[in-house]
Amino acid sequence: MAYSIPREAFLLLEEAFNHDRQKAEIFAKAIEGSIQAIEHHSEELITHKKEALKSELYNELRAELATKEFVRAEIAMLRAELSAEISVVRTELKQNTLWLKILVGIALFGLTLFNPAFVKLVELIMAK
Repeated sequence: MAYSIPREAFLLLEEAFNHDRQKAEIFAKAIEGSIQAIEHHSEELITHKKEALKSELYNELRAELATKEFVRAEIAMLRAELSAEISVVRTELKQNTLWLKILVGIALFGLTLFNPAFVKLVELIMAK
């Protein structure tokens, strides 16, 4: 799924780069790319963990004579483990997304604070 930053955030970036649309687009694409990389990594991690759990379960079942009840119990356990792993990965993704938002906010704050037009505005306000 492609992610694009909100229009308001892009306009802030463009303003922070002194209305240089090209620089703002490059920065926005970097942010979007980071978010997409995090999403892709999370999906790969979920897939890998899911396959590892399936393989482990299959090998254990193959090594023993399995009854329906045993298989059903193992499948239920696998589902519980998989749900727990997916929950952990989603939580990590949410945390990473939060950190990314914080870092973007800090970057925008820094760009705004050191923007000459912003500094001039603050000087004008302070002079009155």
